[in-house]
Amino acid sequence: MTTPEPTTSPPTLESVLLDAWNMFHPDQPAPLGWLTHTTAQIHAHLHHQHTPPQAQPPAAGTYALAHFRREVWRSLREAASTHDIDADAAERVLSVLDLPALPRRWQVRLTLSVLVEVTATGREEAFDAAEAAVETALTAAEVGARFEWDGSERDGADPGDVDPTTDEPAELG
Repeated sequence: MTTPEPTTSPPTLESVLLDAWNMFHPDQPAPLGWLTHTTAQIHAHLHHQHTPPQAQPPAAGTYALAHFRREVWRSLREAASTHDIDADAAERVLSVLDLPALPRRWQVRLTLSVLVEVTATGREEAFDAAEAAVETALTAAEVGARFEWDGSERDGADPGDVDPTTDEPAELG
């Protein structure tokens, strides 16, 4: 059977300070009021450093939450970019956490009715000139589009008035 060890209480702050004074200044009494003043200063410092969490501004928690949300979003974007996680799965996680969706590259096919007025001598030449004019305009605008001209989408070409401003054909000689 073991015998209980005698319990000793930890030394007080005053006794630690007094022992420190005696170690560095043997045979010299501590100055009058030094022990009381130093003890009070240490207690005040410790009290100031260890304020309860309620006394801290609530903005610290808000900042931590915003930082966490930003890190989650960035991590999921990185994981989806490197194909460590499926982009659709990352989107579902973000949606559940009420975070913004990831920017994704989309390939969009649009069918537009574009009315272009060109000068040509025939229907096929008019379509070719109109397609070239549209492609030139959009390429110059740098929209990053790829053109897939399909003859079946040539909806209509109606001849109009003669254009008196065009040059004479070269084959007239």
